[in-house]
Amino acid sequence: MLLPLVSTTAVLAACSDDDAGPADTAPVISTRPEFVNRIIPGRRPLALVVSGDTGGAAATLSGTSSLGGMVVSFEQTTLIPGEAVEVWVDVPEVMVDTDFTVTVRATRGAASSQVEIRATAVPGVDDVSGAAKEIAAVFLRHLAGSVPGGPITVADLGNGTPVAGLLVVTHYAWFTDAYEVGLGWHIMVAPSDWAVLYLRPRHNPAPARAFRINSWSRALSGANYTFGEITPPADVTR
Repeated sequence: MLLPLVSTTAVLAACSDDDAGPADTAPVISTRPEFVNRIIPGRRPLALVVSGDTGGAAATLSGTSSLGGMVVSFEQTTLIPGEAVEVWVDVPEVMVDTDFTVTVRATRGAASSQVEIRATAVPGVDDVSGAAKEIAAVFLRHLAGSVPGGPITVADLGNGTPVAGLLVVTHYAWFTDAYEVGLGWHIMVAPSDWAVLYLRPRHNPAPARAFRINSWSRALSGANYTFGEITPPADVTR
């Protein structure tokens, strides 16, 4: 089981002219969530780059990694004021824990800002996708297509990815055209084996809706359990 370790650090490096117009002002950017946990090889979501601008022109994103062989990409390279963009990394195979830093630069006109995201790549494989889909199916049956643009069945989720790598609670995420679908389930026995699922519109900085079942093992076995909507978390899990 993977352990939490590292955090994101935002470093503003702005280059602008005192007489620059709105199109040449340095973008205001940050990263979320505050902490990024260990990630395994493969294409993995790293963090969100969030625009703190309230208006004006969009910025263009680019990224580099301190780890050789790691490719940095984005859900889209245009960061619109007030929105968020996902940062993804293709993590090469590693034999030992490897610390790395991803630097994301946002450029608008002649000005730019940058943030650094620090994380650790560790050996590992996705061995929880089956369990994740079984539990997610319970939530989707209750939602019954009631979320506009949201997944209706697990077939709509596509391929997912482990995230976070925390002890006791396992986290998994899928990315549809419209939403990040985040799932977490407590590795305990009933009645302590709760599960939660959140939905984040892909350009939102934070989840918009979230739901909870009180016992995923009871739900999977056909026993009685409860389902309900809860306050969404302030951040995605990474």
